[in-house]
This record gives sequence, C-alpha cells and structure tokens, in this order.
Amino acid sequence: MKYIYVILSASPTRIGRIIRACTKGSFSHASISLTKDLSEMYSFARYRAHNPFVGGFIQEFPQRLTMGKEAEVLIKIFEIPLTEEQYNKIRDFVYGIRDDEDRCLYNSLAILGRPFGLGYNTYKAYVCTDFVVKALMQGDIHLRESVAAPMTPGEIEQLLDPYLIYNGSLEKYHPAPVHDENLIQDFFRKASPFREVYDAVMHFRQLFSRVSRGRGC
Repeated sequence: MKYIYVILSASPTRIGRIIRACTKGSFSHASISLTKDLSEMYSFARYRAHNPFVGGFIQEFPQRLTMGKEAEVLIKIFEIPLTEEQYNKIRDFVYGIRDDEDRCLYNSLAILGRPFGLGYNTYKAYVCTDFVVKALMQGDIHLRESVAAPMTPGEIEQLLDPYLIYNGSLEKYHPAPVHDENLIQDFFRKASPFREVYDAVMHFRQLFSRVSRGRGC
C-alpha cells in the first residue's frame, strides 16, 4: 500500500486572507506531497516572497508556508491510500511538470477572473487547487465527476474529510527540514521594484499568450 498526501494551509499573506474571506473557508492554499514528512511537497504558487503575481510549479518547505514569520500556520493533512500503480502515475505527473522545459505557470488569470469565469482553461497554467485535483486524477482519484472551475480549498477539505490524519499547526507536525539552502535563499531574495514589475508584466504576457491554446501540461 502506498499513500499520497494533500495539505491545506492558511497562508499568512494578504492574498491568503482575501481568499479565505471570499471563500468563507479556513484555508487558502493546497499542496500535494509524495511523502508523509512533507519532504517532497509540491504546488503552484509565487516564486518569490515579495512578488505574489509571478509564480509557477514550486517545491514547498516550512519557511515558504510560514513566509518566514513566527505566526502559527494552521494546516490539515489528508492521507489517501493508493496502489503502487496509482502512486506511480501521480508521481510521474508531478515530476513531468517539474521537469518540463516549457514550464507551467501560476494561473493568476484564473484567480483574478474567477468571479467572471475567465482564465481557467489556460495552456500549461494552474492554481494550487487545480494542480492538486489534476494530480489526484492521474491516480484515478476523482473528487467530482466533472470540474468546471478550480475547486476552493474548502471544497477539497470537505471531499477529502474521510482521509484526514492531522489538523493543527504546521510547527507541531514537525515537517522535514530543508536541506537545500538555495530554496530558502531564492524564495526570500529581494529584487528591485523595476524588476518585480517587469517580471509581473512578462508573467501576464505569457499567460495571455496561452489562453487561446486551452488546457495542457
């Protein structure tokens, strides 16, 4: 028997608080982990702490989820049992996105356009919940018969409730420490305001160029 882990977290960021307010839920971010100690936890999110508009596929680690703050971060962890074949399919999907040279982007258009139903079917672009749901689907774990738009963390929370194994603070779960210091340094690295604006403009330019190509990745 193999297991895959879905992690919901309450991001201590302005956007995280806005998402929780809009969805009326306790969580604003979703990740998937190939290991129980969260040493191989992945999602779609911002690349750098100081620029919420530019992102894509990332490897999660504790300091990323806490944004380097001392504040307690609430998480829920769901443990889903799989056959080895199911697990391998999910793992291969995650690694395939990680290693794709034509890298997938964080779908900022889907977040901004959600009230209007815009930006969802964008080529090689995901929001965190969309990525988690799509990964589970690779292992024949279908949370719904059809998904017309990205699920909210609250919807995932309800559907995965039978698999809940932990509900509490991230710190008390004792996730695996980061062994690659470059991950931490890259995430908290500051750039000039000009560079941040330039990166954001280029990010949205790429997204708009992919809208007409539909779902991929």
